Amino acid sequence: MKLNDPVPHHSTISWDRKTRFKDTNIFQELFDEVVHLAINHKMVGGRVLFSDSTHLKANANKNKFTREEVEVETREYLEELNKAVEDDRINHEKKL
Repeated sequence: MKLNDPVPHHSTISWDRKTRFKDTNIFQELFDEVVHLAINHKMVGGRVLFSDSTHLKANANKNKFTREEVEVETREYLEELNKAVEDDRINHEKKL
């Protein structure tokens, strides 16, 4: 895509993930390639991670929800995230 090209509708990407590329690791490969390019162009160094996020409990009813803020240490969050990724890889027989 060129800078001025129209961006695909978000539902197209979602549909592709759920159907067209369902049993592939193309999105992981694409992500890995972008990260490698960023590292090679010295855009990221990988030494420091800053994260800011808000976690909302999922609920299909837009009129009823509970808002919760969760404070988590970066190390604890990364350990939990890495475990979830590893569990997903094992459950779906994905390569490392």
